Amino acid sequence: MIATIILEKHTVPPFEVVERKGIGHPDTLADAVSESLSRSLSRSYLDEYGQILHHNVDKVLIIAGQSDPRFSGGSILKPPAVVVGGRATRPSKKGLDEICREAVSSVFRKAVKNLVRFEVEPRVDEGAPELKSLIGRGANDTSIGVGYAPLSPVESLVLELEGAVRSVRGVGEDTKIMAVRRGDDLELVVAAAMVSRYISSREDYEESREKVREVVLGKGGDLSVKRVYVNSADSGDRIYLTVTGTSLEMGDDGATGRGNRGNGLITPMRPMTMEAIAGKNPVSHVGKIYNVMAQKAAAEIAEMDGVDEAYVTLVSKIGSPINQPLLRGVRISGDLKLDSVLQSAVDSVLDYWLNQSEDLVQEFVKGELTLF
Repeated sequence: MIATIILEKHTVPPFEVVERKGIGHPDTLADAVSESLSRSLSRSYLDEYGQILHHNVDKVLIIAGQSDPRFSGGSILKPPAVVVGGRATRPSKKGLDEICREAVSSVFRKAVKNLVRFEVEPRVDEGAPELKSLIGRGANDTSIGVGYAPLSPVESLVLELEGAVRSVRGVGEDTKIMAVRRGDDLELVVAAAMVSRYISSREDYEESREKVREVVLGKGGDLSVKRVYVNSADSGDRIYLTVTGTSLEMGDDGATGRGNRGNGLITPMRPMTMEAIAGKNPVSHVGKIYNVMAQKAAAEIAEMDGVDEAYVTLVSKIGSPINQPLLRGVRISGDLKLDSVLQSAVDSVLDYWLNQSEDLVQEFVKGELTLF
C-alpha cells in the first residue's frame, strides 16, 4: 500500500497553545506507573517464556489523599491510593499483585522524592482469550497513531522549562506549564508545587515563586515572552504549598492517558490521538506502537528538502499485520510538488519504520522511548 499524501503551503498559525504536565503531576505519574508495570511484566514474560505475553495495563487511577502542609513542615493525614487496573497474563514466578506494588513503588521513589506513604490496590487480571491469541500475530486493536515534526520554538521551550522550574529551591516535582502565543507575543502560566519543608515563611514562598518567574523569563531566548504567571490561584493564605511536592497528596487525582502525548506535550492545535500509550503491550498493541512509529517517520520526512512540517497518521485493523496498516496518511507543508520521487521517498520512510516493531519492542522494555 502506498501512502496517501497531502501537500500544502506552510503557514505559521496566528496563535498557538502548548502544555506540559511535569513528572510529579498525578496524570504523568499514572502514565509512569502503567509503563513501569508493562516493562516489568514484559521482562517477567521474557525471563519465563522467552516472549512477551498479552497485557494491557493502561487503566491506572491515582486517588488523592489529604495533607496538612505548614511552613518548614506539615504532615500527610491520608496517603494517596493507586488503583492499578488492566489485563495481563499471569506469570508463574511472581504474582500480579506483587508486580503491581513494585511498579508503583519504583515510580514514586524516583519521581516524587518527598512522597513516602501511599497505598496500592491491584486490580489486574487475565485478559480475553481472543485478544491473548493475537500476540505476535497482528494488531490487537483497531487504533490510530499520529506524529509530527519538527517541534515549534514554543513547543521546544515548554519541554525545556520543566527542568528549569524544578531547579528553583523549594519547587517539587509536580509542575504544569501552559504556553499561549498570539502572533509574536508569548504568555506562560506555570504551576509549581512548593515543598513545605524547604519553605520557612510566606516571604520565603514569594521569593521562590518570583525566582520561578525569573527563570522562565530567562529561558525565552528569541521568543518574545511578555508575561509569566506563577501559581496564579494563590489568594490570601491559600497558596500552592505541599508536603510532598505533588498535588496528589490532597488536591488532584490522576489517570493514565490524561496527560502528555507521546512527544511529552499536549498540543491541541496539532493532530493528537486519544490513545493512552503508556501500559499497552509493545508487541501487538498499535495504540502504542503506531504512535511511536508515526512520530519517528514524521521526524525523518521533515528532514527532506523543501519540507517545513510533516504529519503522519497510521490506522490499524485488528488482526492485520503490524506492517500493513489500514491507512498510511502523510500531510506535508512546504515548497515541493507531489511526484513519483516524493511518493517513493515517503513510502520508503514508512516502510522502514513499519518494519521496525521488533527493534522497538526492545526499546520499550528498556525504557528508552519517550512516551509521556
